[in-house]
Amino acid sequence: MAMNQREKLLAVGVGVVATLFLGRSVYNSIQEGFDKKTQLVATLKTKKDEQDLQKTAGRVASLKLNKVVTKSLPKLEEIATADYQKWLIALGDEANLTSPTVNSTGDSTEKDGAYRTYKFKLAGAGTIENATELLYGFYAKDYLHRIYRFEMSPLRNAATPDQLNITLDCEVLALGIAKDKQDPPKGVSNRLAKSLDQYKDTILARNLFAPANQPPRLEPKKSVEAKVGLPLEHSVEAKESDPNQRVSYVTKGEIPKGLLIDQDTGKVTFRSNEIGEYNVVVEATDNGIPRKSTTQSLTIKVNALPPPSAAPIQFDVASQAQVTSLLVGSNGPEAWIFSKTESKTYKLLKGDQLKLGGVNGLVMNVGANYVELETEGRRWLFGMDETLADAYSRSKTD
Repeated sequence: MAMNQREKLLAVGVGVVATLFLGRSVYNSIQEGFDKKTQLVATLKTKKDEQDLQKTAGRVASLKLNKVVTKSLPKLEEIATADYQKWLIALGDEANLTSPTVNSTGDSTEKDGAYRTYKFKLAGAGTIENATELLYGFYAKDYLHRIYRFEMSPLRNAATPDQLNITLDCEVLALGIAKDKQDPPKGVSNRLAKSLDQYKDTILARNLFAPANQPPRLEPKKSVEAKVGLPLEHSVEAKESDPNQRVSYVTKGEIPKGLLIDQDTGKVTFRSNEIGEYNVVVEATDNGIPRKSTTQSLTIKVNALPPPSAAPIQFDVASQAQVTSLLVGSNGPEAWIFSKTESKTYKLLKGDQLKLGGVNGLVMNVGANYVELETEGRRWLFGMDETLADAYSRSKTD
């Protein structure tokens, strides 16, 4: 049965609708597939970017790890322990600790094969300045280490002032990728913000374990005199109010040639061959915390030597010696000469030597009222009415 015009139009409309619906379904299906592929591509790209990022991070981490491994202890436990103990002892010595000791505290601890932890204790005695040097030296070393306990306490009855018991507990790592044997890290770590002197200026400005340190007391000016050509010895005496502290002495600025000062005693020695006035600045410094200093302006006046004084008159014992007896004894003629100064009688025979005061002669003859003596080949007489000195002087002019 043939369709009329209306039916034809309706059929065409239905066909068009069906075609549109089918096309929409096909389009949606194609679009959905395209969207899925686009999303998959985006997902894969994101995953690739993440993998690339992980690879980059891995390379960066590897570079960092290779740099860090040089800061590690060696992998072998015996070598690691020995190396670090040796370094800690050297650190205590460099900080001037008294009798530093180092011990390993407890067993080492391993973490999943990535690293091993060692713990150590360093102990000794010293001042706050020594403790500052110790801490600075520890943090300046680029090991993978840290301090987990640091203690200081006053050391009672110490021979030197301001002494403390100092204890440092630390731990250090040995990485699993470290070599069995490797050198200690070189260079200075980046943990320190200041120099050692700057840290000392901050920390040592006040000793928390003792009263504030006072500078040595010293006269601001002092004048001494010396004689030209003669050595001068002068002691600079600084008084220290703090117990058990030592004072050291140095000269500052220009000093006269030949002037020396003993660092421990303050004894100044000087000799000048020229008359004049010499000035020198002496600085006295104690060993407190912080160290304190005082200066003195010392003037040395070198004067001329005084004129020589007249030589004192020498007393001659011969002036108090006289002949008291001339006699004949069993050995022949004898002369008795009495020395009042010595309260002694010399009994002389021919050929005897007489040495009395400034007279030195040989007895040549003993007469009835005289004694004949010879001095330096010259003969002279000594009678009973004069002193030995007068007779000797007279013989020089006869």
